[in-house]
Amino acid sequence: MKKAIIGLLLTIIGIAALVLIPSKQPPAPMPWEVTVMADGNSKVFGIHLGTTTYKEAQEQFKEFGKTAIFTEEGSPPSVEAFFQSINLGGLSAKLVLKLVVEPSAIDTMLAHALEARIQPSGARSHTLNNEANARLINAVVSTITYIPSVRLNEEMIRYRFGDPQQIIKDEENPNTAIWYYPVSGLLIRLNENQKTILEYQANKL
Repeated sequence: MKKAIIGLLLTIIGIAALVLIPSKQPPAPMPWEVTVMADGNSKVFGIHLGTTTYKEAQEQFKEFGKTAIFTEEGSPPSVEAFFQSINLGGLSAKLVLKLVVEPSAIDTMLAHALEARIQPSGARSHTLNNEANARLINAVVSTITYIPSVRLNEEMIRYRFGDPQQIIKDEENPNTAIWYYPVSGLLIRLNENQKTILEYQANKL
């Protein structure tokens, strides 16, 4: 009886040890792994800008995004999908996808939007109804904005992305430097007091 109890305890301990051992994470695309495709647009995080749809992006991330239309005086409206937290290869980040939608379709969606909220920037975020969200499933991704939880410094960026072709100051925020990589359509916004923002744009649509 005593031997049976000891054997059972050893089995339980063994199972617990296996559970506590961290499993090896599967390979995942990293933000510096950018491939310029034959059409001149980049592929990053498994998303081919100008080709991959919103549905395919959600399947790639294994997450559902939240969509909205943003309007601001003097600028055309933009349709965006927001992911609060994406974990790729152990790196956690917020991620926003800009979607390509015809202006007439955007007008229809805005006319049936559920509500509009003013953002700190002054823009308005319009919450879409279920029908509008369903229409966006096949919209193509044109831009990826990636905001890692860890701020990147100049040394890290040069090591991973190389030297930028151009560094300019942000007109709206003089403390922000914009590193520009035109071949891959990448902009990196650096500010010592703010999170690093990486923006991948389609060069051709």
